[in-house]
Amino acid sequence: MKILMVVPQAFYSPRGTPLSAYHRTRDLRALGHEVDILTYAVGDPPPDAELNVFRSIGPHFASRIKQGPSYLKIWFDFLMLLNLVWRLARGRYDLIYAHEEGAFLALLVAPLFGLPVVYDMHSSLPRQIKEWNFSRSDAVVGWFRWVERFILRRSLAVVAIAPGLAEAARSIVPDVRLVTIVNKFALDADARPEDAERIRRELNLAPGQPVVLYTGSFVKLQALDLLVKAIPAVAAKIPDVRFVLVGGRSAEIAELQRLGDRVGAGPYLILLPERPQAEMPAFMGAASVLVSPRVRGINPPGKLFSYLNSGRPIVATDCEVHTQFLTPQCAILTRPDSAAFADGILTALQDPDRVRAITRAAKEVLATDYSDAARARAYDQLVNLIGMAERVSLTSARHG
Repeated sequence: MKILMVVPQAFYSPRGTPLSAYHRTRDLRALGHEVDILTYAVGDPPPDAELNVFRSIGPHFASRIKQGPSYLKIWFDFLMLLNLVWRLARGRYDLIYAHEEGAFLALLVAPLFGLPVVYDMHSSLPRQIKEWNFSRSDAVVGWFRWVERFILRRSLAVVAIAPGLAEAARSIVPDVRLVTIVNKFALDADARPEDAERIRRELNLAPGQPVVLYTGSFVKLQALDLLVKAIPAVAAKIPDVRFVLVGGRSAEIAELQRLGDRVGAGPYLILLPERPQAEMPAFMGAASVLVSPRVRGINPPGKLFSYLNSGRPIVATDCEVHTQFLTPQCAILTRPDSAAFADGILTALQDPDRVRAITRAAKEVLATDYSDAARARAYDQLVNLIGMAERVSLTSARHG
């Protein structure tokens, strides 16, 4: 099939929806489908130069866009809608595969071209509006609730990236045609010892000095303030500990550094901008503990699978955003407050027996629940649903 993938994001970016869309494209191509990508004008070139990327034409008024809902994103989506019509009129596609609100845009115009739509569900749209503090208006949230229901009812199939999202979709439309394909991409190779040592030298860390690592964006939703406020309690018992946070933008780094200085965490805090995805295994290899302090949301961070594969203990908040993938057997789960999070980090740094048990369990979880075979079965389900669209298209052509 020839598929148009609609990505209403800054594509490419090594995080969240853009990263998921990149791997979904590669997976569909590996299954023998031809895939074009329609996305915003902003974003970096994807690592795979062979991907066919079309960028929206029009006055975007910005060279970058922040994560989450925004008024600028509404304008970007309007331009994408116009470009979507133009792209569909020029190309001969069999299917539109759309991420997030791109599915709404696709469903508005798909009937004009007789095309089915697959919706890749990364979050709950009305929850996202509230959790990102875009609006608390009942009318605005209600509008996005209607949009979400419209997408779930009209899409040929829905791909949920996590069990919690699948459950949310079924609670809205019980008979939704749904497949769960978690964002476990091809896992990074284990870091070579020399790469981990290179990172430690770059950060001026002494041999054996304990390192607590966070990787990912610095947006408010990640609750990095909770992590920073936990640092003094850990440092009081382990004075040479260092907390390395990788993935911030300059303004976010400055804000977190101010918070760290205010709460007494500054001397123990190393804040770094976004680094290439290829370097993350080296950072994890240089770490003693990996953390995820997020407390809100229903869409788990994609990095959790790399964390599970790292051989390092994970400390995370005991919240739905984590517990869809993490259990007390494979991670240290804590109450969502700084004091409890500090205790969890201390356990990971001071209890080698617990660390051995949870890192062993983490590898077992990856090998069973999230194996390549399980992922292949999920794609088989999706391909079968897409095949339905292909058969409908052929039948329509015969009777046209």
